Amino acid sequence: MEINQLFGLPAHPILVHAAVVLVPLAVIGLLLIALLPSLRPKYSFLVAIVAFVATGSVGLAQGSGEAFLESVKRTQLVVDHAQMGEDLLPWAFGVLLAAAFLALVEVMRRRDKPLNLPAKATSIVVVVFSLLVSAGAIYTVIKIGHSGAKATWNSVKP
Repeated sequence: MEINQLFGLPAHPILVHAAVVLVPLAVIGLLLIALLPSLRPKYSFLVAIVAFVATGSVGLAQGSGEAFLESVKRTQLVVDHAQMGEDLLPWAFGVLLAAAFLALVEVMRRRDKPLNLPAKATSIVVVVFSLLVSAGAIYTVIKIGHSGAKATWNSVKP
């Protein structure tokens, strides 16, 4: 989905901040509910919603970035940033998948219909998966953000 402008301004610099805030927020929530099961009853559904919105914000940032690319000078830094921008969606989706699974487990537990999965093995897999996608998502947000800042500010002389 391409969005060119918001409020008369280029959309990408505005929309990218939603992803930059929401993806790490979803990661923090995921890590908390994955590592501290006592928080799941109260927060798993909220974390899943934040992860869903974060994943959507990544898609919007990517779409607006594609539109924005047509209006800026294509330096190597800009091209590199655009290519890196494609890397975040799979990580955000992984965060969403883990958060949604934990929310589903909690919903089923509340309905007294627990999933028929080995508890200890499932818990270990979910925690390890959550740690991996969280690390990948945070690293990728930082890498893309840094490349975008370099592409933006490289030509500015102090």
